[in-house]
Amino acid sequence: MRRHFSVLVPALIIAASRAAGEDDALAQCGNRDPDVAIKACTVLIETGRVDSENLPRIIAQRAGAHARRYDYDRAIKDYNHAIKLRPEFWIAFDGRGLAHANRLNFELAIKDYDQAIKLKPDAANAYYHRGLAKFGLCDLDGADADIAKAREIDPHVGD
Repeated sequence: MRRHFSVLVPALIIAASRAAGEDDALAQCGNRDPDVAIKACTVLIETGRVDSENLPRIIAQRAGAHARRYDYDRAIKDYNHAIKLRPEFWIAFDGRGLAHANRLNFELAIKDYDQAIKLKPDAANAYYHRGLAKFGLCDLDGADADIAKAREIDPHVGD
């Protein structure tokens, strides 16, 4: 009996430390420091223990952290993955649009904002971001209309 107990205790300690590590990763995945967030989100993604409802959100959070590091290629890759897992995830379309816009690919950005707005018609940020992308294409009337719509939905958008 004693021999089985000595094997079981280390196994329980390892399992408890993994669970604690995952809890810490969950808390750190949304960290504003992109390096901390990327590391924590990656831990969560790689454990395979994140349920299918939350996995796209975790992947999108890591994408946002990549974008904060100006690594738009990795951000787009993660947003693509999140969208593949949850095609109705409007936030991932908005985030991918931002990554495209930061690469000055305003046409692709606008397509993503269009999809975000289609999925969530009251997404003030998507209208605002689309307006900025239209401004980048010198579509001043379109830019003004989108920014006005965004501010109609949320007067503080873009502040």
